[in-house]
This record gives sequence, C-alpha cells and structure tokens, in this order.
Amino acid sequence: MLNKNDLKQIFDTYYEALVQYANRFLTFKEECEDLVQDIFVDIWEKENTFPDEVSLKSYLYKATRNKCYNVIKHNKVKDKYALNAIQLLEDDNLFLKQILEEEVTRQLYKAIEVLPKRKKQIIKLSLKGLKNNEIAETLHIKVQTVKTLKSQSYKILRNQFKHLSTIIYLLIA
Repeated sequence: MLNKNDLKQIFDTYYEALVQYANRFLTFKEECEDLVQDIFVDIWEKENTFPDEVSLKSYLYKATRNKCYNVIKHNKVKDKYALNAIQLLEDDNLFLKQILEEEVTRQLYKAIEVLPKRKKQIIKLSLKGLKNNEIAETLHIKVQTVKTLKSQSYKILRNQFKHLSTIIYLLIA
C-alpha cells in the first residue's frame, strides 16, 4: 500500500509527463491536468499497489489514455447534442411550430381549468396518459361516466377552439 510520501513522489515524478501525454489527445491543458489529478486520487482511494516501476508506469499511461478516451466520447455526445440544439434553433419553421404548439397547449390548459371539477379531473388524468378504466378507478366512478364526461369535455373544448379546431383536435384526440 502506498503512503502519502510515496504517492507524492510518484505524483512529482509523473504528473507533468502524464499531462503532456493527455494533451496529445485533448485540447485544453486544464482538462488534462484535472484528468491526471483524478488518476492520482483514484490510486490513493483504491489503495493500489504496484510490484515495480514498470507496472506503475504502465498503469499511469493506460489510465491516462482511457480517461482521455472517455472524455473524447463524452465530448462527442455533447457536440452532437449541441449541434442538434443549434439546428433546432436555426430552423424557423420548427421554431414557429414550437411556439404555436406551446401557445395552443397553454390555451388548452387555461380552458381546462374552467371546466367543471369532475370533467377537469378526468381531462387532466387523461392527458397524463391514464386510460378510462384507470381514471374510473382513481376517481371511484364508473368507466361509462368517465367516457361520457370526457366526451362532453372534449365537445366544450372544441367549441372554445373552433378557430384552431384542427390543431386542438390533434392535441386532445
């Protein structure tokens, strides 16, 4: 088992070389420094022991390479996500569609709030994905009552949104 002095000596001996090695794969030196420091923390926490200096060197360089690989993989995922987000932001048609969907959804929830209590409960549970029998069980009423009240609620909501009937129908049908 390594003591603090042994670990400090290993750190002082290999730290800069490992940072330089990591910097061959990664762009930012600070990221490389953090990565190498993490390796030494891992050695300390796991109480690793090495039979000789060759095993130690091998471990340090392989650990550095593997951590660099993990960072690169993670960055690739982040870059892909960022690119997708940029494309979404740049697509004006999609932007307008999203605004319209958000506004219709906001208006729909506002309209749901003025429904009678039982109808409001049924519609909200339905929008959460519950089936008629689940709604009936939750509210302790008959399935037929759920179907009737849901149908009446949809009729009320459709009448309130005649000018947006096609869009609202797609959202609640």
